[in-house]
Amino acid sequence: MNYNIPVRLVQLGKHHKDVIIALRKRGIKVAQSEFSRYIHGVENPPKSELVLSEADKVIAEWESEEHARTC
Repeated sequence: MNYNIPVRLVQLGKHHKDVIIALRKRGIKVAQSEFSRYIHGVENPPKSELVLSEADKVIAEWESEEHARTC
């Protein structure tokens, strides 16, 4: 599934490390290099779908907050 994470992060002014910190708070440990390989489709182990799905949820929450702030 294409979550378009890099583009969405740029639009929010966020970085990979921001997502990784949020994932850690949710109990998901992922290294920055590992996260990068997952979002760019270089690796696709079973863990990647969990990481990408939760990252999508985190970013969606940020997008919702940003939308509420700008309205």
